[in-house]
Amino acid sequence: MKKIVFILSCMLAVNGNAVERSFQDGYTVEPSRINTKEAESGLSLLKNKLAFSRDGKVYVATLNDSFDIKDIKEQNDLSLLGIEGQFAQYNNQLVYSSKGVLYCVTLKNNVWSNPEKLMIDGFMASREQEEGTTFISRRWTYKKKPAAGMYNPAFANKGKRIYFSSQLEGGKGGSDIWYIERKPDNKTWFAPKNMPDVNSDKNEDFPQLVGDTMFYFTSDRSDSLKGNNIYKKLMKGKNVHTPQLAMGKFNSDADDKNFVVAEKTPFLISNRAGGDDIYRPNLFVPEPEPVDTTPADTTPQLKVVRKDFRTCIFYFEYDKTSMIDSYEAEFNYIYDFINEDSTSVVKITGYTDERGSADYNLTLSKDRAGVVFDRLVKMGIDPKRMRFNGAGKANPIVKNATTEADHQKNRRVEIVKLENKETKNEK
Repeated sequence: MKKIVFILSCMLAVNGNAVERSFQDGYTVEPSRINTKEAESGLSLLKNKLAFSRDGKVYVATLNDSFDIKDIKEQNDLSLLGIEGQFAQYNNQLVYSSKGVLYCVTLKNNVWSNPEKLMIDGFMASREQEEGTTFISRRWTYKKKPAAGMYNPAFANKGKRIYFSSQLEGGKGGSDIWYIERKPDNKTWFAPKNMPDVNSDKNEDFPQLVGDTMFYFTSDRSDSLKGNNIYKKLMKGKNVHTPQLAMGKFNSDADDKNFVVAEKTPFLISNRAGGDDIYRPNLFVPEPEPVDTTPADTTPQLKVVRKDFRTCIFYFEYDKTSMIDSYEAEFNYIYDFINEDSTSVVKITGYTDERGSADYNLTLSKDRAGVVFDRLVKMGIDPKRMRFNGAGKANPIVKNATTEADHQKNRRVEIVKLENKETKNEK
């Protein structure tokens, strides 16, 4: 049996690597419960919510506490645009592809404007002026428009750049990732440029930038597991690397594509079950192993549990401040958990089971939190980033526990990353 526990946190700056690490261990990648016999496609973000297409209609949805989709609502105005694949939104502008042409609509007073083609050098009429005569004449000249279309746009660089996929001439082969830069007039765009450090002689598609640093895309290049897979490339900062497969179970031997991060949760389109469906992560907490029912008996060998993005849990032996022996190897995991964000502040809270006096348990719980605090300080965590306290037998995981397995769940230390507002309140 799987227990799925998740607390949505507010949408802050997202780091692609941190998102992948969060779902690398202790999870599966499973189809969303909202999939139908119709193909799902075009995963995108609309006002930071997850959007997708089905049967020619565009839908937007929120997430529940199990990393899945809920509250689906059709966006009637967007359904009328003929959007193909993913679209991109930055502030009040939305760019999409229809029949291989990039269009833009603008949101004003909660109403989308009529679509306008993006004015891109090499893809539009340009007016030239002839000089050298008494009569200044003007004529329209038309640059040859490449036959290849532009698909699956993604905004970057604060709306000043758009990535897309195309088979434009001058690429490395097949479908490539290209980008255009916005001109100073804020209305037109420079000619497309190819991304040679991303593209191969195979097909690349579905560009997506996470945190404006990690670039994700789909490719069927030779080092793929099979078919299309999700790749990533760090675009700036330290350790910029060549494209590599995304971590964890986001890839399979089926076609995996259209990777998007919504509310710090990764989603993708895959045909692992035969048709194109939305797939999402499924975290779970394993049940503890059976144990004897007396305090003197051996305690269950529970591992460190990561409840969600913010919380990790240690378990302690009965009436002791010593942790279960197997935890010595788990501190490296906790160290990485805390340092996913090098500026995060964590709260370490100790708890006991419900047996014994309140005063005794309060002291015991503080000592347990102190053990974890001291160990993390020795490992190099700045003590200013950590606060610890004890809560005694308050907030039991299992109320009125009767078995030793249930008592064990209550003897714990919880390590919780604080949000900014919580950090202020804790001071």
